[in-house]
Amino acid sequence: MVKNLFAILKWLLIFALLVGTAGSVFVAIKLNRPLTTLSAARDFEVKKGERAGEIVDRLAAEKFVRNKLVMQIYLRLKGAEDKLQAGVYILDSNLTIPEIVQILSQGKVKASGLRFTVIEGWGINDIAQRLENLTIMQREEFTEASGLPRVQNSGLPDYVADFSFLKSLPAGASLEGFLFPDTYLIKDGSSGEAVVRKMLENFGRKVTEEMISSAEQQNRKFYDVLILASIMEREVGRNFKTGTKLTSQDLEKISEERKIVAGIFMNRLKIGMALESDATVNYITGKNNPRAEIADTKIQSPYNTYQNRGLPPTPIGNPSLDSISAALHPADTDYLFFLTEPDGTAHYGKTLQEHKRNRARYLE
Repeated sequence: MVKNLFAILKWLLIFALLVGTAGSVFVAIKLNRPLTTLSAARDFEVKKGERAGEIVDRLAAEKFVRNKLVMQIYLRLKGAEDKLQAGVYILDSNLTIPEIVQILSQGKVKASGLRFTVIEGWGINDIAQRLENLTIMQREEFTEASGLPRVQNSGLPDYVADFSFLKSLPAGASLEGFLFPDTYLIKDGSSGEAVVRKMLENFGRKVTEEMISSAEQQNRKFYDVLILASIMEREVGRNFKTGTKLTSQDLEKISEERKIVAGIFMNRLKIGMALESDATVNYITGKNNPRAEIADTKIQSPYNTYQNRGLPPTPIGNPSLDSISAALHPADTDYLFFLTEPDGTAHYGKTLQEHKRNRARYLE
């Protein structure tokens, strides 16, 4: 009888340990899994005198955390229930529970103003629309401050005087290409010109004098390098959902592909072959098609690189530093053709026949 009792107790203990271990693993997994991988940054206010349970309830209701119980357990284990500080914070649904608790317990309150991200490849109109959607300013205020619509023979003397890298800007050209993609803190009441200047200052910090001199040493205009970089930004990459973090391998592969595509475009320019970039056609139509429609490739426009040889007259967006670097240092290649799979993976061909085979294999 005693022997049986010891056996029962032994198995109960083992069961308890298994349940405890499973519970710990479950909590650990939930702790480090954000509600979503998509970025959705919003304000969240912790009110003075609000209890931890009430804060957790609202975090769940406002879609910042996935599991209220897991957060309550974490707060209890960390002794952080009484450490959540009142204030207005910027939280994101792609933050984990430990990250949210750290922000709220350390009082990392929202700075005066709004954080605003310019996505790599966005054009002036994209930026302006986002600013309007965030109710920072009317889109026209930003487009006018950026030089759109493009007016022949009218420059931007105020900007050119303060930013030497704009010396290559053609008369009448907008600032397309120079509004550096990044996250900015826009202060309340900022004017369109103030936001533009903040972006230009960032461009000046990121794009060095050595990079500009490198273009000149190659007998190339830096503005032409910027145009090429803006095309590659939209032609090469991975079609992940917004907010998805790229791995170091992803970034390395994209960087390599950009250099090869830059080499292909340079080869075409040298022999007078049309670039035939779908990205430039999308710039005309405002569409976001991975492959331009045949009817669109027949549109009469200086930006249609199917109909016109050489580069378009201006950048078609604001490229990343990596695309600018690739345009400055293109790969030495014999390729003349490339295409990208739906996920963005690039494939190359030296002849039209190779290109047709790639199209049949990867696109049809």
